[in-house]
Amino acid sequence: MIDILSTWSLVKLMLVNILILGCVRCDINWNGNNWALACDFFDNNLSNARIASNLCSERCAQTSECTHYTWTKYSDGTCWMKYGGVSKSDAVYTNDTTMICGILDTVIQSGIQWNANNSAFGCYFRGNDMSNVLIASNLCAGQCAQTSGCSHFVWTTYMGGTCWMKSGVVSESNATHTGEPSMLCGIINASSIAAVAGTTTSFGDSCTPGCGVEG
Repeated sequence: MIDILSTWSLVKLMLVNILILGCVRCDINWNGNNWALACDFFDNNLSNARIASNLCSERCAQTSECTHYTWTKYSDGTCWMKYGGVSKSDAVYTNDTTMICGILDTVIQSGIQWNANNSAFGCYFRGNDMSNVLIASNLCAGQCAQTSGCSHFVWTTYMGGTCWMKSGVVSESNATHTGEPSMLCGIINASSIAAVAGTTTSFGDSCTPGCGVEG
């Protein structure tokens, strides 16, 4: 009898938690769109803006590195812009029908959100390695632009931050979506070179010990 009572108490506790926290495994109704009601994307916050719900997707599209978003009633309406690889399966049901979550159409199509300088997070170019150097991610494009023969690059957190310079003709369609927001890949062109023009950066001529092996 004691075991039965204990089991029933546990079941009641679980039911109460479900009622308090909302539906645990409810399906999100996307309605054939890339946005839905009563859903959220956790973490990876990039920035936010107090705007109407119908402007949230457009604001995300105009924000560099934004790939998906959540809109809530916070402060009379806030668009939470987010970064990184994402899919609809990452969305979480909230049971709050005033909330909206969505993914940019360009992300749905390619999985990679490119910015105006032909670089993006969560992507990778395979092969064609030239050289590599241990530098910060924001210096990788400049390093490639100043390296003869370098046409594209990948930056990873390997060894605390490694820029892998690559050669050959590539396009955005050659990039692989990794879904890892710490990774960066890019293609060197006029706009990306202009982005680093005027920036004085000192680069070493030799490879830092240990950087010759790709992780």
